[in-house]
Amino acid sequence: MEPVVALLAELVAIPSMNPMGRALTGREYTEAPLAEFIAALLKKRSVDVQLQEVAPGRPNVMGFVDAGGAQTILLEAHLDTMPAETMVIDPFHPVVRDGKLYGRGSCDTKGSCAAFLQAAFNALDTPGRLRYNVLLLFVSDEEYRFGGAEVAARNGLTADFGVVGEPTSLKMVRAHKGVTRWRIITRGIAAHSAYPQSGKNAIYAMAKIVQRLEEYASRVRQQAAHPLLGGPTLNVGIIDGGQAVNVVPDRCRIEVERRTLPGETTEAVLAPIRSLLQDLSDWELEAPYLSVGGMEVAENAPVVQRLARSIKEVAGRVTIEAAHYSTDAAFYNGIGIPTVVFGPGDIAQAHTDAEYIELHQLQQAVEIIERLLTT
Repeated sequence: MEPVVALLAELVAIPSMNPMGRALTGREYTEAPLAEFIAALLKKRSVDVQLQEVAPGRPNVMGFVDAGGAQTILLEAHLDTMPAETMVIDPFHPVVRDGKLYGRGSCDTKGSCAAFLQAAFNALDTPGRLRYNVLLLFVSDEEYRFGGAEVAARNGLTADFGVVGEPTSLKMVRAHKGVTRWRIITRGIAAHSAYPQSGKNAIYAMAKIVQRLEEYASRVRQQAAHPLLGGPTLNVGIIDGGQAVNVVPDRCRIEVERRTLPGETTEAVLAPIRSLLQDLSDWELEAPYLSVGGMEVAENAPVVQRLARSIKEVAGRVTIEAAHYSTDAAFYNGIGIPTVVFGPGDIAQAHTDAEYIELHQLQQAVEIIERLLTT
Protein backbone atom coordinates (compact mmCIF):
# COMPACT_ATOMS: atom_id res chain seq x y z
CA MET A 1 0.00 0.00 0.00
CA GLU A 2 1.39 3.39 -0.98
CA PRO A 3 2.27 5.67 1.95
CA VAL A 4 -0.51 8.18 1.22
CA VAL A 5 -3.11 5.40 0.99
CA ALA A 6 -1.94 3.90 4.28
CA LEU A 7 -2.02 7.35 5.86
CA LEU A 8 -5.54 8.02 4.61
CA ALA A 9 -6.69 4.67 5.97
CA GLU A 10 -5.33 5.64 9.40
CA LEU A 11 -7.13 9.00 9.28
CA VAL A 12 -10.45 7.44 8.25
CA ALA A 13 -10.19 4.88 11.05
CA ILE A 14 -10.27 7.70 13.62
CA PRO A 15 -13.87 8.97 13.95
CA SER A 16 -14.18 12.77 13.89
CA MET A 17 -17.88 13.30 13.29
CA ASN A 18 -19.37 16.76 13.65
CA PRO A 19 -22.41 16.65 15.97
CA MET A 20 -24.02 19.31 13.73
CA GLY A 21 -25.48 21.21 16.68
CA ARG A 22 -27.04 18.13 18.26
CA ALA A 23 -26.47 17.07 21.88
CA LEU A 24 -24.20 14.16 20.94
CA THR A 25 -21.31 13.23 23.21
CA GLY A 26 -18.30 10.97 23.08
CA ARG A 27 -14.83 11.27 21.56
CA GLU A 28 -16.14 10.12 18.19
CA TYR A 29 -18.09 13.41 18.02
CA THR A 30 -14.97 15.52 18.50
CA GLU A 31 -11.90 16.19 16.41
CA ALA A 32 -9.52 15.74 19.34
CA PRO A 33 -8.33 12.14 18.66
CA LEU A 34 -7.63 12.92 15.00
CA ALA A 35 -5.95 16.22 15.86
CA GLU A 36 -3.70 14.45 18.39
CA PHE A 37 -2.80 11.79 15.82
CA ILE A 38 -1.82 14.37 13.19
CA ALA A 39 0.09 16.44 15.75
CA ALA A 40 2.10 13.35 16.70
CA LEU A 41 2.89 12.65 13.03
CA LEU A 42 4.14 16.20 12.55
CA LYS A 43 6.26 16.09 15.71
CA LYS A 44 7.95 12.90 14.46
CA ARG A 45 9.01 14.93 11.42
CA SER A 46 10.35 17.68 13.70
CA VAL A 47 7.62 20.08 12.60
CA ASP A 48 6.69 22.79 15.10
CA VAL A 49 3.14 21.99 16.19
CA GLN A 50 0.48 23.60 18.31
CA LEU A 51 -3.15 22.78 19.05
CA GLN A 52 -5.53 25.73 18.96
CA GLU A 53 -8.77 25.24 20.87
CA VAL A 54 -11.92 26.08 18.94
CA ALA A 55 -14.33 24.57 21.49
CA PRO A 56 -13.82 22.06 24.32
CA GLY A 57 -12.34 18.92 22.78
CA ARG A 58 -12.34 20.47 19.32
CA PRO A 59 -8.91 21.83 18.40
CA ASN A 60 -7.20 23.00 15.24
CA VAL A 61 -3.76 21.59 14.43
CA MET A 62 -1.14 24.05 13.23
CA GLY A 63 2.23 22.82 12.00
CA PHE A 64 4.90 25.18 10.69
CA VAL A 65 7.90 24.22 8.58
CA ASP A 66 10.52 26.96 8.42
CA ALA A 67 12.39 26.30 5.20
CA GLY A 68 14.07 29.69 5.21
CA GLY A 69 11.88 30.76 2.33
CA ALA A 70 10.88 34.30 1.49
CA GLN A 71 7.21 33.27 1.36
CA THR A 72 4.88 30.99 3.32
CA ILE A 73 2.20 28.78 1.80
CA LEU A 74 -0.87 27.73 3.78
CA LEU A 75 -2.21 24.21 3.22
CA GLU A 76 -5.53 23.73 5.01
CA ALA A 77 -8.18 21.02 5.25
CA HIS A 78 -10.85 20.25 7.81
CA LEU A 79 -10.76 17.42 10.33
CA ASP A 80 -14.47 16.95 10.90
CA THR A 81 -16.78 14.74 8.88
CA MET A 82 -20.51 14.41 8.60
CA PRO A 83 -22.16 11.91 10.97
CA ALA A 84 -22.21 8.26 9.91
CA GLU A 85 -25.49 6.89 11.29
CA THR A 86 -27.04 6.27 7.88
CA MET A 87 -24.01 4.80 6.12
CA VAL A 88 -24.37 1.43 4.40
CA ILE A 89 -20.66 0.63 4.74
CA ASP A 90 -18.57 0.38 7.90
CA PRO A 91 -17.61 4.04 8.22
CA PHE A 92 -14.43 3.64 10.27
CA HIS A 93 -12.94 0.43 8.88
CA PRO A 94 -11.57 1.66 5.55
CA VAL A 95 -11.62 -0.80 2.68
CA VAL A 96 -9.70 -0.52 -0.59
CA ARG A 97 -11.60 -2.00 -3.52
CA ASP A 98 -11.54 -1.37 -7.27
CA GLY A 99 -9.17 1.56 -6.98
CA LYS A 100 -11.19 3.31 -4.31
CA LEU A 101 -10.86 3.72 -0.55
CA TYR A 102 -14.20 3.61 1.26
CA GLY A 103 -15.01 5.22 4.62
CA ARG A 104 -16.47 8.30 6.26
CA GLY A 105 -14.38 11.34 5.46
CA SER A 106 -12.28 9.60 2.80
CA CYS A 107 -13.46 12.18 0.26
CA ASP A 108 -14.50 15.08 2.50
CA THR A 109 -11.78 15.93 3.47
CA LYS A 110 -9.40 13.36 4.94
CA GLY A 111 -8.19 12.72 1.40
CA SER A 112 -6.95 16.31 1.27
CA CYS A 113 -5.46 16.01 4.77
CA ALA A 114 -3.52 12.91 3.72
CA ALA A 115 -2.38 14.40 0.42
CA PHE A 116 -1.16 17.64 2.01
CA LEU A 117 0.66 15.79 4.78
CA GLN A 118 2.28 13.27 2.43
CA ALA A 119 3.37 15.98 0.00
CA ALA A 120 5.02 17.91 2.82
CA PHE A 121 6.68 14.75 4.19
CA ASN A 122 8.01 13.83 0.74
CA ALA A 123 9.51 17.30 0.34
CA LEU A 124 11.05 17.17 3.81
CA ASP A 125 12.76 13.85 3.05
CA THR A 126 15.34 15.75 0.98
CA PRO A 127 16.76 18.79 2.79
CA GLY A 128 16.64 21.98 0.79
CA ARG A 129 13.81 20.94 -1.58
CA LEU A 130 11.14 23.21 -0.11
CA ARG A 131 10.79 26.52 -1.93
CA TYR A 132 8.41 27.97 0.66
CA ASN A 133 7.84 27.85 4.36
CA VAL A 134 4.78 25.67 4.92
CA LEU A 135 1.91 26.26 7.33
CA LEU A 136 -0.11 23.06 7.66
CA LEU A 137 -3.50 23.84 9.19
CA PHE A 138 -6.18 21.24 9.96
CA VAL A 139 -9.34 22.77 11.37
CA SER A 140 -12.37 21.72 13.37
CA ASP A 141 -16.08 22.35 12.84
CA GLU A 142 -16.13 23.16 9.15
CA GLU A 143 -19.25 21.17 8.36
CA TYR A 144 -21.55 23.07 10.73
CA ARG A 145 -20.22 26.55 11.49
CA PHE A 146 -16.77 26.98 9.89
CA GLY A 147 -15.64 27.47 13.47
CA GLY A 148 -12.03 26.33 13.14
CA ALA A 149 -11.23 28.56 10.18
CA GLU A 150 -12.86 31.55 11.86
CA VAL A 151 -10.76 31.07 15.02
CA ALA A 152 -7.56 30.61 13.03
CA ALA A 153 -8.22 33.68 10.89
CA ARG A 154 -8.88 36.00 13.80
CA ASN A 155 -5.86 34.86 15.83
CA GLY A 156 -3.01 36.21 13.77
CA LEU A 157 -2.78 33.65 10.96
CA THR A 158 -0.27 34.79 8.35
CA ALA A 159 0.80 33.40 4.97
CA ASP A 160 1.47 34.73 1.49
CA PHE A 161 -1.00 32.47 -0.30
CA GLY A 162 -2.91 29.29 0.39
CA VAL A 163 -4.75 26.18 -0.76
CA VAL A 164 -7.83 24.84 1.00
CA GLY A 165 -8.46 21.15 0.49
CA GLU A 166 -11.91 20.12 -0.70
CA PRO A 167 -13.01 17.40 -3.13
CA THR A 168 -12.74 19.31 -6.41
CA SER A 169 -11.70 16.35 -8.62
CA LEU A 170 -8.28 18.04 -8.95
CA LYS A 171 -9.87 21.14 -10.46
CA MET A 172 -9.04 24.55 -9.00
CA VAL A 173 -11.76 26.78 -7.58
CA ARG A 174 -10.77 30.45 -7.54
CA ALA A 175 -14.19 31.91 -6.68
CA HIS A 176 -17.18 30.75 -4.70
CA LYS A 177 -20.31 32.09 -3.08
CA GLY A 178 -20.73 32.88 0.58
CA VAL A 179 -23.65 31.96 2.80
CA THR A 180 -25.59 33.66 5.60
CA ARG A 181 -28.09 31.68 7.70
CA TRP A 182 -30.47 33.03 10.31
CA ARG A 183 -33.77 32.38 12.04
CA ILE A 184 -36.99 34.40 12.15
CA ILE A 185 -39.45 33.78 15.00
CA THR A 186 -43.08 34.82 15.30
CA ARG A 187 -44.85 34.89 18.67
CA GLY A 188 -48.53 34.52 19.37
CA ILE A 189 -50.86 33.63 22.24
CA ALA A 190 -51.77 30.02 22.95
CA ALA A 191 -55.44 29.08 23.29
CA HIS A 192 -57.75 26.10 22.87
CA SER A 193 -58.43 25.58 19.17
CA ALA A 194 -62.17 25.56 19.88
CA TYR A 195 -61.80 29.22 20.87
CA PRO A 196 -59.20 30.58 18.40
CA GLN A 197 -60.43 34.12 18.97
CA SER A 198 -58.91 33.90 22.46
CA GLY A 199 -55.41 33.43 21.07
CA LYS A 200 -53.07 34.70 18.37
CA ASN A 201 -51.80 32.25 15.77
CA ALA A 202 -48.01 32.47 15.29
CA ILE A 203 -48.14 30.20 12.23
CA TYR A 204 -50.57 32.52 10.45
CA ALA A 205 -48.19 35.38 11.20
CA MET A 206 -45.28 33.37 9.81
CA ALA A 207 -47.24 32.52 6.66
CA LYS A 208 -47.28 36.19 5.72
CA ILE A 209 -43.52 36.39 6.24
CA VAL A 210 -42.85 33.28 4.15
CA GLN A 211 -44.99 34.63 1.32
CA ARG A 212 -43.02 37.87 1.26
CA LEU A 213 -39.73 35.99 1.37
CA GLU A 214 -40.81 33.83 -1.57
CA GLU A 215 -41.56 36.93 -3.62
CA TYR A 216 -38.32 38.57 -2.52
CA ALA A 217 -36.32 35.44 -3.45
CA SER A 218 -37.42 35.77 -7.06
CA ARG A 219 -36.20 39.39 -7.09
CA VAL A 220 -32.87 38.41 -5.51
CA ARG A 221 -32.20 35.96 -8.32
CA GLN A 222 -32.63 38.77 -10.83
CA GLN A 223 -29.97 40.98 -9.28
CA ALA A 224 -26.84 41.76 -11.27
CA ALA A 225 -25.01 38.52 -11.84
CA HIS A 226 -21.37 37.83 -11.05
CA PRO A 227 -19.50 36.81 -14.23
CA LEU A 228 -18.40 33.51 -12.67
CA LEU A 229 -21.00 32.80 -10.01
CA GLY A 230 -24.27 34.11 -11.41
CA GLY A 231 -26.78 35.73 -9.07
CA PRO A 232 -27.40 35.38 -5.33
CA THR A 233 -30.19 33.17 -4.00
CA LEU A 234 -32.49 32.99 -0.97
CA ASN A 235 -34.21 29.92 0.48
CA VAL A 236 -36.49 29.17 3.44
CA GLY A 237 -35.34 25.69 4.41
CA ILE A 238 -36.92 24.90 7.81
CA ILE A 239 -40.24 25.75 9.45
CA ASP A 240 -41.57 24.52 12.77
CA GLY A 241 -44.10 25.68 15.30
CA GLY A 242 -47.06 24.80 17.47
CA GLN A 243 -47.64 22.23 20.20
CA ALA A 244 -50.67 20.25 19.05
CA VAL A 245 -53.35 20.41 16.41
CA ASN A 246 -55.94 21.49 18.96
CA VAL A 247 -53.87 24.40 20.32
CA VAL A 248 -53.51 27.84 18.78
CA PRO A 249 -49.71 28.05 18.27
CA ASP A 250 -47.86 30.68 20.26
CA ARG A 251 -44.56 30.28 18.42
CA CYS A 252 -43.25 29.54 14.93
CA ARG A 253 -39.72 29.54 13.58
CA ILE A 254 -38.15 29.45 10.13
CA GLU A 255 -34.53 29.19 9.04
CA VAL A 256 -33.46 31.24 6.06
CA GLU A 257 -30.36 30.92 3.90
CA ARG A 258 -28.95 33.53 1.54
CA ARG A 259 -26.15 32.57 -0.85
CA THR A 260 -24.03 35.67 -1.35
CA LEU A 261 -21.60 37.03 -3.91
CA PRO A 262 -18.05 38.18 -3.14
CA GLY A 263 -18.18 41.59 -1.47
CA GLU A 264 -21.70 41.28 -0.04
CA THR A 265 -21.74 41.93 3.72
CA THR A 266 -23.98 40.43 6.37
CA GLU A 267 -25.71 43.76 6.89
CA ALA A 268 -26.31 44.12 3.17
CA VAL A 269 -28.09 40.76 3.31
CA LEU A 270 -30.24 41.49 6.37
CA ALA A 271 -31.19 45.15 5.83
CA PRO A 272 -33.58 44.42 2.92
CA ILE A 273 -35.21 41.64 4.97
CA ARG A 274 -35.93 44.00 7.86
CA SER A 275 -37.32 46.57 5.45
CA LEU A 276 -39.44 43.93 3.74
CA LEU A 277 -41.10 42.91 7.01
CA GLN A 278 -41.17 46.21 8.88
CA ASP A 279 -44.96 46.70 8.67
CA LEU A 280 -45.69 43.24 10.10
CA SER A 281 -45.93 42.61 13.84
CA ASP A 282 -44.87 39.97 16.35
CA TRP A 283 -41.70 38.80 14.60
CA GLU A 284 -38.04 38.72 15.56
CA LEU A 285 -35.02 38.30 13.33
CA GLU A 286 -32.22 36.60 15.23
CA ALA A 287 -28.57 37.39 14.57
CA PRO A 288 -27.13 35.01 11.96
CA TYR A 289 -25.71 31.81 13.37
CA LEU A 290 -23.51 31.48 10.28
CA SER A 291 -22.15 34.12 7.93
CA VAL A 292 -19.33 33.28 5.55
CA GLY A 293 -18.35 35.64 2.77
CA GLY A 294 -17.89 34.82 -0.87
CA MET A 295 -14.40 34.90 -2.30
CA GLU A 296 -12.64 35.49 -5.60
CA VAL A 297 -8.94 35.26 -6.44
CA ALA A 298 -7.75 36.93 -9.64
CA GLU A 299 -6.90 34.61 -12.51
CA ASN A 300 -3.41 36.08 -12.73
CA ALA A 301 -2.70 35.80 -8.99
CA PRO A 302 0.55 33.93 -8.22
CA VAL A 303 -1.22 31.15 -6.31
CA VAL A 304 -3.52 30.49 -9.28
CA GLN A 305 -0.67 30.46 -11.78
CA ARG A 306 1.66 28.31 -9.68
CA LEU A 307 -0.94 25.72 -8.75
CA ALA A 308 -2.20 25.62 -12.35
CA ARG A 309 1.29 24.86 -13.57
CA SER A 310 1.68 22.01 -11.07
CA ILE A 311 -1.70 20.53 -11.96
CA LYS A 312 -0.92 20.61 -15.68
CA GLU A 313 2.49 19.01 -15.21
CA VAL A 314 0.96 16.08 -13.32
CA ALA A 315 -2.54 15.68 -14.76
CA GLY A 316 -1.91 16.96 -18.27
CA ARG A 317 -4.63 19.61 -18.18
CA VAL A 318 -5.98 22.15 -15.72
CA THR A 319 -9.53 23.32 -15.10
CA ILE A 320 -10.12 26.55 -13.19
CA GLU A 321 -13.72 27.16 -12.15
CA ALA A 322 -16.12 28.72 -9.67
CA ALA A 323 -18.39 27.01 -7.13
CA HIS A 324 -21.76 27.77 -5.59
CA TYR A 325 -20.87 26.26 -2.20
CA SER A 326 -18.77 27.90 0.53
CA THR A 327 -15.42 26.90 2.03
CA ASP A 328 -12.87 27.96 4.62
CA ALA A 329 -11.03 29.83 1.86
CA ALA A 330 -13.38 32.77 2.38
CA PHE A 331 -11.90 33.43 5.84
CA TYR A 332 -8.30 33.42 4.61
CA ASN A 333 -9.05 35.65 1.64
CA GLY A 334 -10.85 37.89 4.11
CA ILE A 335 -7.62 38.49 6.04
CA GLY A 336 -5.56 39.10 2.92
CA ILE A 337 -4.23 35.61 2.11
CA PRO A 338 -5.07 34.79 -1.54
CA THR A 339 -6.42 31.26 -1.20
CA VAL A 340 -7.84 28.85 -3.75
CA VAL A 341 -9.65 25.53 -3.30
CA PHE A 342 -8.22 22.25 -4.60
CA GLY A 343 -8.18 18.60 -3.67
CA PRO A 344 -8.74 14.97 -4.58
CA GLY A 345 -12.17 13.36 -4.63
CA ASP A 346 -15.52 14.09 -6.24
CA ILE A 347 -17.91 16.43 -4.42
CA ALA A 348 -20.71 14.07 -5.45
CA GLN A 349 -19.27 11.53 -2.96
CA ALA A 350 -19.16 13.95 -0.03
CA HIS A 351 -21.68 13.17 2.74
CA THR A 352 -22.91 9.98 0.99
CA ASP A 353 -23.82 6.68 2.64
CA ALA A 354 -20.98 4.83 0.88
CA GLU A 355 -18.36 7.58 0.71
CA TYR A 356 -15.16 6.84 -1.18
CA ILE A 357 -12.23 8.47 -2.93
CA GLU A 358 -10.54 7.46 -6.17
CA LEU A 359 -6.97 6.51 -5.25
CA HIS A 360 -5.49 7.74 -8.53
CA GLN A 361 -6.74 11.24 -7.65
CA LEU A 362 -5.28 10.95 -4.15
CA GLN A 363 -1.89 9.98 -5.56
CA GLN A 364 -1.95 12.74 -8.16
CA ALA A 365 -2.87 15.29 -5.50
CA VAL A 366 0.29 14.37 -3.60
CA GLU A 367 2.40 14.90 -6.72
CA ILE A 368 0.71 18.21 -7.52
CA ILE A 369 1.13 19.68 -4.05
CA GLU A 370 4.69 18.38 -3.79
CA ARG A 371 5.54 20.16 -7.04
CA LEU A 372 3.85 23.32 -5.78
CA LEU A 373 6.01 23.24 -2.64
CA THR A 374 9.29 22.55 -4.37
CA THR A 375 9.33 24.29 -7.77
